[in-house]
Order: sequence, then C-alpha cells, then structure tokens
Amino acid sequence: MSHPSRLFLPALGLCLALLPCSASALDLPANIPARSEGLWQIDRQGTFRDASTTINVQKVWTICLDAKADRALHEFEVRENQASAAMRKESCGKPIFTLVEDTLSSTMRCSGLSGATGKIGSSEFTRFTTFVSADEVRSETMIANRNNAAESDGRFTTHMTRLGACDGSLKPGGMMLMHWRVNGEETLKAREIQNVYREISDFRAQTAAQLDEQR
Repeated sequence: MSHPSRLFLPALGLCLALLPCSASALDLPANIPARSEGLWQIDRQGTFRDASTTINVQKVWTICLDAKADRALHEFEVRENQASAAMRKESCGKPIFTLVEDTLSSTMRCSGLSGATGKIGSSEFTRFTTFVSADEVRSETMIANRNNAAESDGRFTTHMTRLGACDGSLKPGGMMLMHWRVNGEETLKAREIQNVYREISDFRAQTAAQLDEQR
C-alpha cells in the first residue's frame, strides 16, 4: 500500500531496514523509562546521502500516549524499518537492545540478494534514545547501506516533547501528521490522522508481502 506519510520509506531510492523478527515480539527491555501519558510532539530531521545525492527530510507529528501506546511507539519505529528493508529484498535479524541508565541503544543488521544487481546488500542501523525526563526524549539514528545498487548513509535526530493532555481528536495511539518536508519543501497537502497500531499492522503486512515475492 502506497502511503505518502511513511517516515522514511525509500521512495527516493534510499535507506532503512529490519526483519525475520517481523512475525515475533520484540525483545524490548522491560524497564525502559516510561513517557508521561498525554499528547506528544515528535520532530524528526535527517539527511540521506549516496554518491551523487543529498536529501534533507523533516517529519513532524503528534501522538496521544498512554502506557500501551508508549510501548507500541518503540515497535512502530522498528516495524517501519523492516518494511523499508523488505522493499530492498533485505531481511534482518532481531534488533539487539541495551538499556544503560536512561539511554536505550539498539543495533540492527540485515542483508539480501538484489535481483537487479546480483549483489548482496547489507544494512546496519544504530540508534540511541535518551530519556531526558518523563516529558522529553531525544534520539539519534545512524544508517549505513552497503553493496546495493547505490550505497547510502543516513543520520537522523528526533526530539520528542510532551505538549499536555490529549485533545478530543486523538485517543491513545492516535497520531496526527503535521509536516513532511523534503529539502525544505512541504509535501503534505493536509494534516493526516493515523493510528500507531494500524501503522504497525500495515508495516508488518508490507514486509511479509515484499519478502514473499522474493521466495
């Protein structure tokens, strides 16, 4: 299913990954610091680079969190990467999570044979998420894609802040896409209401469908 609001799906020919774990639960640490319930704003900015192109992207959205949706948001970030990897015919092992004090780190690796080039493509993802407080979270993600038709690197920073109580338009798990900019140009025609659980389900279905085509 095509969806213009996907965070970083490689419609521009670039990035992201993660799989075989698509059908199983993630091994998230049980004691990840909890974000406060309420309405949060997420501002994610980053740059993709390959041999000939540099693309700057920014996505801003809000999400209504309760304890369950807070946990689901961690899965959402992983499943989105899985779907992107599957579009490159790459499948990956489970992400490895480590929690040290207030910082959650993860490493993700994937690989797959490209039918277009006959080469083995590989990707590695490193992410550090720091829980500054119950009302503020910052993260940084580094992505390296190798041996694909076009090798690329990505680096993203995310700033997440609590705005207050959820308003009537969003229930726990509900998301509102506010901005989606590419090289400074707004590509979003209107605000979009989404749902973190539905997005997770869609990403998993996309991943399975793409990899089934490869078999």
